[in-house]
Amino acid sequence: MTAVHERPQGRPDIIDRASLARTIWSWPGTRAFVAVAVLFAVSPLIAIGSVSETAIVSMLPFAALTAIVAVGQTLVIQQGGLDLSVPGAITLGALIVAKFGGDEDWGLGTAIVVAVIATSLFGLLSGVVIAVFGLPPLVVTIASNALMIGAVQAISGGFNAQTTDELSSFALTRVWGVPVLAWFALVIVIAVHVVLKGTRIGRRFELVGENPRSAANIGVATRGYIISAYWLSTALAAAGGVLLAGLLRSPTLTAGNDYLLPSIAAVVLGGTALTGGRGSIVGTALGALFLAQLSQLVQTFTQATAVQNIVQALIIGVGIVAQLQLGGNPGRLKSLFRISRNTHP
Repeated sequence: MTAVHERPQGRPDIIDRASLARTIWSWPGTRAFVAVAVLFAVSPLIAIGSVSETAIVSMLPFAALTAIVAVGQTLVIQQGGLDLSVPGAITLGALIVAKFGGDEDWGLGTAIVVAVIATSLFGLLSGVVIAVFGLPPLVVTIASNALMIGAVQAISGGFNAQTTDELSSFALTRVWGVPVLAWFALVIVIAVHVVLKGTRIGRRFELVGENPRSAANIGVATRGYIISAYWLSTALAAAGGVLLAGLLRSPTLTAGNDYLLPSIAAVVLGGTALTGGRGSIVGTALGALFLAQLSQLVQTFTQATAVQNIVQALIIGVGIVAQLQLGGNPGRLKSLFRISRNTHP
């Protein structure tokens, strides 16, 4: 009798364990974590110096910057779009704080606020054009990027600017041995993740990205969520530019160009579908960490940025194919390239 009772009791346990394992693996952050763990395990076998304390500390600030920018990119991609204005936003944010952050000009605090808010207005404009007029995100964000690059050229006069010692010192500071930029990125990642997963606004945001018609049918103002995605993406990119200015001390007029591909690749690696819908902010952050370590590993063999760009482009290509094969909606992806026939309430 005991054996008879043990078998029925054991079956649910087996089913529950299998179900739990599938649930854990289906979460995009899990796959991103495994990819990061494998990369860090393999790195010392390829180049032992790539996982030293010095190497990790020098890598983390750039991983943090990529994560900050990629969080904004994730929000846009969740709405079925793509933000190609990231380079212009980073460069403009960096230039404003570097050029006007001195005490003899606006002061550092004012310059930071202006850099983020003024730059984010370009994202707000992109969101309005996309949501209200239904123009393709790729076309709109490319145009927005061109406007910001034009603003960079007008403000700079073709010359780089040097940021203040105060901002530079902050960007290079370590807290408990960890670069402050990494802590800054961690706070942003946790805050955005909590809002998306733990609030009504976040759940509605994901619903709008996954099925805008259903969201509109239950009374959700879809336009507002779409506009906010592009506005926040540009604001986060500008904030990344401010931090980059402190890290580089004298940012170039093309400083943001190196972050477009990584911002998209991090989202893909993090498991967010390029066709829109639910995403993983934590997965995106892990994807940024993966790319930063991969870049550092590649640099041990070659300093050619072309190799890094090729690797990132391959990751994006494989990610797009994987998302479509795993049930993504090709129609949503195609909508990036054409004018939408549907209006958003």
